[in-house]
Amino acid sequence: MTKAERTRIFIIEQTAPLFNKKGFDGTTLADLSAATGLTKGALYGNFRDKEEISLAAFKHSITKVKSMVRQNLAGAETYRGQLSALLDFYAAYVFKPPVPGGCPLLNCAVEVDDNRVGMRRVVLKELTSTVDFIATLLDRGVAAGEFKTTSDTRKLAYVFFCSVEGALMFARVERSSQAMDLVVAHCKSILETISTNTYATKKSRRNRTGRGHSAR
Repeated sequence: MTKAERTRIFIIEQTAPLFNKKGFDGTTLADLSAATGLTKGALYGNFRDKEEISLAAFKHSITKVKSMVRQNLAGAETYRGQLSALLDFYAAYVFKPPVPGGCPLLNCAVEVDDNRVGMRRVVLKELTSTVDFIATLLDRGVAAGEFKTTSDTRKLAYVFFCSVEGALMFARVERSSQAMDLVVAHCKSILETISTNTYATKKSRRNRTGRGHSAR
């Protein structure tokens, strides 16, 4: 790795929490310099402008969140278990976010709603990707016989994701986990409703043998 590459990574890592807390408009050049210890010339010698730094910082934050999601789902041995673990991840996310300042996806989505058209496309791609991920787990669960074939997986994916993101916003403003706890419990009750007897049998067998399919 070259010195220039290391400097870019350093700038991204130091400014990601800043953008996540204060937003694009609220983050000044002075803030960036204070966070990195670099001058304007040094910052813009590595990035074209503040917009480019914020984009790189956002992608860094999202990558960090996804990495933690994979870690939390790794131990789950069924698709329902992975979905339950994902909900638990969001429950813990309220006051222990992977990136200081809360959910970077939620924070940036609110900010780009009426401006920053280019960034809005990036955020929308991540929003859609997350819904796709949840829908895929549900689809695989149906294929594995864990969930009923009548389950509307795409609809449920939207319900789960939009519910937890809304609860996350409410919980952080209220400074209470109550909203998230209620939403997570409701989503888990939905998983219970769409689960099949096959899942119950598989879970019972896994408990007896200590084996099951690995998380994906």
